[in-house]
Amino acid sequence: MKQILEAAFDPEAFRYLGHRVVDLLTDHLLSAGAREGNVVRAAEPEQEFQYWTAKMQEDPGTPFEFLSEFLKRAISLHHPRYLGHQVCPPVPVAALAGLVSELLNNGMAVYEMGPSATALERWIIDRTATLLGMPKGGGFLTSGGTLGMTTALLAARASQIRNAAESGTEPKWAIMASSEAHYCSARAAHVMGWGKEGFVTVPVDERFKMRVDLLDEIFERTVATGRTPIVVVGSACTTSTGSYDDLNGIADFCARRGLWFHVDGAHGAAVAFCPELRSLLAGIERADSVVLDFHKLLLTPALATAVIFKNASCSSIAFEQQAQSLWDASRQGEWYNVGRRSFECTKLSMSLKIAAIWRAHGEEVFAENLRCVHSNASRFAEILEESGQCEIAVRPESNIVCFRLKTPGMGIEEANALHRRIRAAIVCQGDFYIVQTILLGQVWLRSALMNPFTDEGDLRALLNRVTAWNSLV
Repeated sequence: MKQILEAAFDPEAFRYLGHRVVDLLTDHLLSAGAREGNVVRAAEPEQEFQYWTAKMQEDPGTPFEFLSEFLKRAISLHHPRYLGHQVCPPVPVAALAGLVSELLNNGMAVYEMGPSATALERWIIDRTATLLGMPKGGGFLTSGGTLGMTTALLAARASQIRNAAESGTEPKWAIMASSEAHYCSARAAHVMGWGKEGFVTVPVDERFKMRVDLLDEIFERTVATGRTPIVVVGSACTTSTGSYDDLNGIADFCARRGLWFHVDGAHGAAVAFCPELRSLLAGIERADSVVLDFHKLLLTPALATAVIFKNASCSSIAFEQQAQSLWDASRQGEWYNVGRRSFECTKLSMSLKIAAIWRAHGEEVFAENLRCVHSNASRFAEILEESGQCEIAVRPESNIVCFRLKTPGMGIEEANALHRRIRAAIVCQGDFYIVQTILLGQVWLRSALMNPFTDEGDLRALLNRVTAWNSLV
């Protein structure tokens, strides 16, 4: 039976398969770049499950056939007509770095298991913190914005109420965030045992930004109910519309009340890498913690999220458990044993993927990508308004554009149903991929312009596809 293992680990078989897979992916990139084939292959969940159930019960084929089949059924983020969820088309060198990382399989709970990845991670965090205006900041990489948010808010709780938490008599605390904040803020409140009442929403203005002028009133009202907010989450930017909260205004409030200020910059904090767009983050340097996803606007394969604290020592206070087989809990300040500070123990060497982009293409590649996708969003908004047939929810600050047909005389529910049908029909046809969102009870088509090679022809083609439904209005 050992022959099975020897075949599985055969280096020459790997060399052969590796060359074929790289050729396969190269053809995929060429085809997507030429706008050939579909962006998405629509299939109902049960239908897809049945397909793969049958496939897995067949006699084993070659690894290449299996991977090729998976590719055919996947969404093509490298296609310029992908305008869907906030996941970027990664640059190829990052994928190759991921292959190296995954074959080596050096977990990062402790420095000894991933020395190079750990050192690169610190370099990435230090550089990113500096760009955010936190030159003395620190942190780590983790698997996604939700884990990053929860880690940061656990640190906020530990910082603000350490004595109460250790005594086991923690009072009733709360998080404040805008009504447009990402759901992971509410999830963090749930994880910390604060329930629905522990998540307090602040209304937004006509641009879907937090009403900073209401913070004091809502704080006092919450305290009167027996809950004490200890942290405010600012959005940079919101998921639905890409609107940036007034970070300086929130920072002023937090400073006055002695609260922790966290910025959910999973999507938009990436503009710190682009001098022309950096002003969108005015005030972020005053935050106590920030989350930034490299896999959204910084060309990196998912998942790769930076959790950054203005005070580097705060990155160690969320988790202080002992692990005798991994580290000596009596030794403080061990930035290099990352498992002491993050949810994850065994952690992917995600720093290699980010560092490979930096080394191969320089920091300017991030800035240029940001310029392209933001410019595309601004132009798309102009095209939609110039058409006279569509309206936009808000002039975009980021690469997100929410739009819908003008439907005079049509009721809200009827218009909502129409836009759901439009979106479903576009996805079913497969040559575009867009999503939808709900703003103030209305369904809006939502496009996130993630691909820097999307051009005006693609945008006008999407507009034509949507306005073709005007005969039904």
